[in-house]
Amino acid sequence: MRSTSSNSIYGDAEVRRRRTLDAAIALLDEGGYSALTLRAVAKRAGTSTGLIYQYFLDKQDIFAALLSESQLEMADFVNSLPREQGLTALLAAMIPEFARHWARVGRLVTTWRDIEGMAGSERESMLDLHASVSIYNAALIRALAESAAAEGSTLLDDPALIHVVLSGLKGLSDTIVNDFAKELTPGHLVNFSARALARAITA
Repeated sequence: MRSTSSNSIYGDAEVRRRRTLDAAIALLDEGGYSALTLRAVAKRAGTSTGLIYQYFLDKQDIFAALLSESQLEMADFVNSLPREQGLTALLAAMIPEFARHWARVGRLVTTWRDIEGMAGSERESMLDLHASVSIYNAALIRALAESAAAEGSTLLDDPALIHVVLSGLKGLSDTIVNDFAKELTPGHLVNFSARALARAITA
């Protein structure tokens, strides 16, 4: 439990951290990863760079925190979805939410890696990120398996399955976010993709 000592004349520590992350999201939306500087985040958050350093080592830490947060939010979302309507319905329900998270931070991961080379794996923020990815992947596999079972099918027993699903979701999200399939309604694209993915991963 958070100590009340985090309260001060400067405000609540968790509130300041949240304001920092929200400011970072706004900057990413406006200008991509290159717009994410500590000075810009501090200005947008209405705080100082010194205060930001209390919570984050650098902008990589901020980005890793946003990615981790996104993974955990997606895990919670997937865990909340009903299974009884089957695999296609589960995937169709997931796609719009995955696309929302992709638009927020996921699409910038490659840029982050190219520019920064990613932070050292021993950093707390990177350890947290790896843990959140594992939590999301486990939630996704469980939801897929349970939804497949609800319709009387089984998932293919192959370690590539999770990567195929995630790659499919990322590619589809990129198509949605960038409006590449202008000739299709969003609903048609989502439903067709959900059916295709479901067929690809079931025995």
